[in-house]
Amino acid sequence: MVNPPISLAPDLAKILEGNPDFKVKHGVIGLLKNLAQSTNNRAPLGQAGIIARLADCGIFEDKSDMMEIIQVSAIGVAKHLCNGNGLCLGFRGYEYY
Repeated sequence: MVNPPISLAPDLAKILEGNPDFKVKHGVIGLLKNLAQSTNNRAPLGQAGIIARLADCGIFEDKSDMMEIIQVSAIGVAKHLCNGNGLCLGFRGYEYY
């Protein structure tokens, strides 16, 4: 689903632009968490800038503390994308070691 020719990763990243409704965040982040569990999906998700979009959509801000379940899912997405040889895929468009 995130690899060509379908490649939904850029579309999912675009949905997280700005500050979408918490229900939208919950759905998209939950889907991303499930997709990120597969090692084959991690590179395309990272290249789509998912971690940066998570940070930019406000899910980790203090005002989002009431949405703890969504924050836990977002942390899970970041953990999966950063898992593996210490490589953090797609953080602000760079690869950190």
